[in-house]
Amino acid sequence: MKNKKNIKILVPIVIIIWGVLLYKIYEAFNPEDSTIPQTIATNFTAPKTQKKDTFSLLPVGQDPFLGTMYSKAKSKGSGNGASTSKENIVWPTISYFGIVSDKNSKSSVFIIEINGQQHLLKRGDIIEEIELIRGGKEKVKLRYQGKTKEFPIL
Repeated sequence: MKNKKNIKILVPIVIIIWGVLLYKIYEAFNPEDSTIPQTIATNFTAPKTQKKDTFSLLPVGQDPFLGTMYSKAKSKGSGNGASTSKENIVWPTISYFGIVSDKNSKSSVFIIEINGQQHLLKRGDIIEEIELIRGGKEKVKLRYQGKTKEFPIL
């Protein structure tokens, strides 16, 4: 008897739940013509903009904290506009790939690519006018036409 009483209560609850579920599915696939609310046309007025405050900085002649005077760096030119700077040297494309060394030996071989060709260089070696001055695990220092430059590992 007890089971029949539970069934009499549970069956209507299951039917109500399934009915609500089927109704929601039906509404999702067959929506009624919903009316779009009418928008009220209003006049839009842009907010008033204020004119930006402009200012200019005056040159400072004295450091306010140290009390020392500033001085402009004077250019050491001939005055005719011609620059007396040294010629810019165009370096070939150089890439540093790493170091090969033996634990017992102090000499190391550096793998350097110059204009697309890989070379194995030791300290003091010269290839295509490029001399290896010094090197380490992170970078090498090379000299080309009297100028030195450091190249980091790739």
